[in-house]
Amino acid sequence: MKQKILAHKKGIVIAVVICLIAGIVYYKKSNATNTEMPTMVNTASVQKGDIKESISLRAALEGTESAEIVSRLHYEVLQLNVKEGDRVKRGQVLAVLDSDTLKEEIKRAEDQLALAKVESSEASSRSAQNVELAKAQLEDKLKDQQTAYEKAVLDRDEIKRKYDNIKTLVDAGIETEEALKEIQNTYDAAQQAVDSYTVEDGKVVATAADLKSIENSADNSAGSRAKSIAMLQTELNNKRKDLEECQIVSPIDGTITRVNIKLGRFADDTDDDKPMFVVENIDQLEMDILVSEYDIGKIEIGQTATITADILKGETVEGIVDRISPTGEEMSSSTTERVIPTTVRITGDTKGLIAGINAKAEILISESNDTLILPLECLQQNEDGTISVLRVNSENKIEVIPVTTGVENDLNVEVFSDMLQEGDNIVVTPTPDLAEGTLVTTPEMMQQMDTKADVENPQGNIENNTDENTQSDAENNIDENTEGDTENDTDQNTEDNAQNAENAPSDSIE
Repeated sequence: MKQKILAHKKGIVIAVVICLIAGIVYYKKSNATNTEMPTMVNTASVQKGDIKESISLRAALEGTESAEIVSRLHYEVLQLNVKEGDRVKRGQVLAVLDSDTLKEEIKRAEDQLALAKVESSEASSRSAQNVELAKAQLEDKLKDQQTAYEKAVLDRDEIKRKYDNIKTLVDAGIETEEALKEIQNTYDAAQQAVDSYTVEDGKVVATAADLKSIENSADNSAGSRAKSIAMLQTELNNKRKDLEECQIVSPIDGTITRVNIKLGRFADDTDDDKPMFVVENIDQLEMDILVSEYDIGKIEIGQTATITADILKGETVEGIVDRISPTGEEMSSSTTERVIPTTVRITGDTKGLIAGINAKAEILISESNDTLILPLECLQQNEDGTISVLRVNSENKIEVIPVTTGVENDLNVEVFSDMLQEGDNIVVTPTPDLAEGTLVTTPEMMQQMDTKADVENPQGNIENNTDENTQSDAENNIDENTEGDTENDTDQNTEDNAQNAENAPSDSIE
């Protein structure tokens, strides 16, 4: 029974404490002002200043004109006339190769060509003589045939008269048919003799066989001799060209930027198979940058560029867009994006820039000065395609301001609106729930309100502390009472157990 009483008392204490805490909370809430809860936003101020849009790309600096000089000749380098850094003129001899052997080969080739020409000339002369002889013989032959042809015609005509006479006698019964047949055979033989000649307009002419005979009398090797002479001439020309190339010359005005050959080595045996010399016009530098297909529409020839490089130590040089390739090329195998090679030429003083180092070109696309500027995150795209921003007015409420935009870069954008002015607070990253008239607050406003409340209402801080202490004391009392009750229960149980132990033996005896 005693235990039940103690447990009941503990429950009452706990209930009282809970009611006390609830009462304090209810009191605070009932005394709070019933106002609309503002929406927390972040803002940025409208700034007035300069803004520019640009594209920055990196590339190596190069001379505007360059030449890689190589040699296909396997001849030893006897003279090396330049070193890296030397300025040279077009046509200047940079190195000389050993040409003694080549000169001997040229001499032999010249002799062979001269001999072949003499032999060909002699053969042609003999051939001409043979042809002339054949033609003379043919003329004599045609004269003899003309005489024989004329005699054959006379003989045939004479036989024809005899044939006619005999035929008349046969018709008269004076001559026999046998006599007529005999004269007929004689006539046929005479006609065959006449037909054996090739005749045009009563003149005997040469037959195809006669003409072929003259052709055969000519030297048929004339064609092969001409071909052989042409081959010897080509070989000699090639060797003469090689002799010219034994003097390695610069094809342009410029500066020697690389020498990859040494004395005593063969001209075609360079360091790592690189060119013998590299000559560049480094008085004028340029950069070949690769512009994305998504940006190339903004690039135009003549646009200005600002060049920076580590070697300039914070200084810059100017450049312009000089050339834009008419075709694009693959950016890399891992993307379908295309790039367009574009050349930026350095203008004015290069200030110590060196060909071959990396530099960055910032191409100016557009700019605007003394204008209103906002972060890009402040813009709100409307369903009708217009753009607006949300301004926080003096009552901490939203005002929807239509704007148009101008120059923009990766961070900021130029805005135009008669309703905006420098210093206006604009919501950053506006959300759909923010509409005209929405009450808002910012982290800065909350901090200012807390600071003002601390200064103007120190008594409120005391009350808050009192409330907190009251709540803490109540919790401590609960803990102490609970602990006390636990100890009392333990003592009571111990006492009851002791009494039960004393009564146990008497009960057992009874």
